[in-house]
Amino acid sequence: MKRWKAVGTRVLGALIVTAGLGMPGNAQVGTATPTVTPGEASIPEAEENDVATLPPIGPHWAFITNWLRGGIRIVDGDSGKMLGMIHSAPFSDFAIDPAGAFFYVAETMWSRGNRGTRQDLLTIYDAHSLKIVSEIPLTGRLLIGNRPLNLSISPDGKYGFVYNLDPSTTIQVVNLVKRRLASSVEVPGCGLAIAGTGVSTASLCSDGSMATIAYNSKSSGTPSRSPVFFSAEADPIFDNSFADRRSGKAIFLTYSGLIREVSISATPVIGEPWSIQQAAGMPIVTTDALLVNWLPGGREPIAFNRKTGKAYILMHMGEYWSQKASGTELWEVDVAARKILRRKRLAKPIAAVAVTQDTNPVLMLVDEDDRLLVLDGETFEQKHEVANAGNGIIHVAGN
Repeated sequence: MKRWKAVGTRVLGALIVTAGLGMPGNAQVGTATPTVTPGEASIPEAEENDVATLPPIGPHWAFITNWLRGGIRIVDGDSGKMLGMIHSAPFSDFAIDPAGAFFYVAETMWSRGNRGTRQDLLTIYDAHSLKIVSEIPLTGRLLIGNRPLNLSISPDGKYGFVYNLDPSTTIQVVNLVKRRLASSVEVPGCGLAIAGTGVSTASLCSDGSMATIAYNSKSSGTPSRSPVFFSAEADPIFDNSFADRRSGKAIFLTYSGLIREVSISATPVIGEPWSIQQAAGMPIVTTDALLVNWLPGGREPIAFNRKTGKAYILMHMGEYWSQKASGTELWEVDVAARKILRRKRLAKPIAAVAVTQDTNPVLMLVDEDDRLLVLDGETFEQKHEVANAGNGIIHVAGN
């Protein structure tokens, strides 16, 4: 690339530095379109290159995936500015190292784009330079991306858990210290790979139970099943529910609006369900057809802040099985008290919600036009709007 200098007049192009945009791990330096006065000769001048790096992950950063186009955009919720982009294949899954040193992407690609030799990888990126640190081959990978719980990292950062379908359902355990696949454990009829306390992981199963695996260096673990606690046919659990790997606490939300708190470990503790509609003074929702109710929905319908104990749920008016509909209201819920604190009418239908994990959180909302809306967690006042932010799942630091 050349930068042009007009004879007698120096034209300085605006430099745009975006970490990771372009080739993986490299920052791109762009220039403004040169302007040359008619009649003046132009001569080329060598470009001055620069490479940007990211600071330590901020508490109000959002990582937004693009389910079809690929790429994870990094946005600072305080400034509303895009900081960089992590390259990834379409339908990939993303996770953040608990220590903030690495980003993990479980992805699938073909040598000829849409055909050829298939490669399934867990790609590790340096969190500051966005350079690829390692590519760990996998034996397969479920191609349905944009599920935050298809890829999870153990609380100590030593193991990664990748959900797979090849065609049997398995959880692939990856040793992130030695950077190799350690084992593959079958979880028949189950989905997701949810990191729990210690080195354990869990899946939700089609019979309404939870399969849990305790993994250590001496054994790949044998799945155990919990008692049945939900109906995968009558009232399924949203696969994009919330799970905290540090405490092992999960907030599972069903299509009808029931919340179940579960402590994920080798022996999970499962709480009794309760209705968010009933907490709002409404009747408990039934699964009968043609009845219109306030129901949860969207790509990412629930977020939870473990420090404040508040959940944020996207709600819409619709019939049962309208779980894909975007939210027209945002409900703020005190989970411990089982109480609806606020209901906010949304100016635009919202497909995904996330909340940062600090004591002064901000809310991240993505609408149906791929815009990221950043709201103050206390006042719900909109602070920023970021266009072309993504159309997948919102990840935040600290989960």
